[in-house]
Amino acid sequence: MNAKPLIAATAIALLLAACGNKGPLVMPQKPVPVEEPAPTDTPVEPAPATAPATVEPAPPADGTHG
Repeated sequence: MNAKPLIAATAIALLLAACGNKGPLVMPQKPVPVEEPAPTDTPVEPAPATAPATVEPAPPADGTHG
C-alpha cells in the first residue's frame, strides 16, 4: 500500500506546479507620453514650380495603332 502516498505527493506537486503567472516576470513599463510638434510661426514656402512633364497619349484600348 505504498501507492497512496506516491499518488498524493504527485497530485500535490502537480497542483503546486499549476500555480503562478505565465509569461515573463517583468514589471510593465509606463507609457511614454507623445509630444506633438510645436506650431511654427513662420509660413511654409511652397516648392518652386517646375515645367509640366510631357505626357504621351495612351494607345487605343483595342490594341490598334493609328
